Amino acid sequence: MRLSREVFLYLLIIVVVIIRYAAEGGDGPRRPAPGLPSEPDTPVLVPEGEPLPGNDRGTVVVELDAEVKNGVGTAFAVDSNGTFITARHVVDGCGKVFLVRGSRTLEPVTSATSEQNRDFAVVRAARLKPDYVALSRRSPKRGEDGFMMGFPQGSPADVRATVVGATEMRSVGRYRMREPVIAWVERERKPAFAGSLGGISGGPVFDSEGFVVGTVVAGAPRRGRVYTTHPRVFGDTGFLNTERGDVQHALSGGVTRENFAEKGNRLRADRTIAQVYCKAD
Repeated sequence: MRLSREVFLYLLIIVVVIIRYAAEGGDGPRRPAPGLPSEPDTPVLVPEGEPLPGNDRGTVVVELDAEVKNGVGTAFAVDSNGTFITARHVVDGCGKVFLVRGSRTLEPVTSATSEQNRDFAVVRAARLKPDYVALSRRSPKRGEDGFMMGFPQGSPADVRATVVGATEMRSVGRYRMREPVIAWVERERKPAFAGSLGGISGGPVFDSEGFVVGTVVAGAPRRGRVYTTHPRVFGDTGFLNTERGDVQHALSGGVTRENFAEKGNRLRADRTIAQVYCKAD
């Protein structure tokens, strides 16, 4: 009985967090650089046929909240042993971390380890072992499409974006670090929604061949930008010793403009892409 009450309490907290995210348009601890204009309700999506903007000049600055708060993010499975990748800012400093298995089930992770120089973290769940996806160290080129999947604003949704170029991101606040990232412009959201991408942090970005080429770490909807880890992080952290991972675990048939939402829904249903819940204390 006590366990059921605790599960109910945690699920209630998740609902409250999701409602708060939807109302405030937050992106967890990641914040745009101060002094920039406020975000509009409608994200800036670059239409097809329009020329790509120039690459971001200088360092992209994002802020972290001074204190860890309850929050949600996204993770994805990378082996058959319950190992998931997410973003550092999703789990860093959390008292407890859970993967959401269903509407009434939270799976506590057995460990959550963050990289100190990347917005990159690894969580392990003993009893949640879904099928996994394949990684790639190939850096996507300017003009290539990528497909980002997860739980923006706490709800299942997917984003199609196009590479602008490589840049540097600097995190300030609760911790400080610099890292190389890939900058993208948003093209399309399915289903359509307004405001922040908060909650998709830690989610995978797939290339057209069905390989993961980064994880989502920040977004600036007012500029139509999304930032993802540079794919070489997979090699730097020991997850990939070759150019590409297991071809058998690349998404069958690749990912296209027509099918990316279908692929995202399937991966979420299989818990290959899972929602992360951070309980601050």
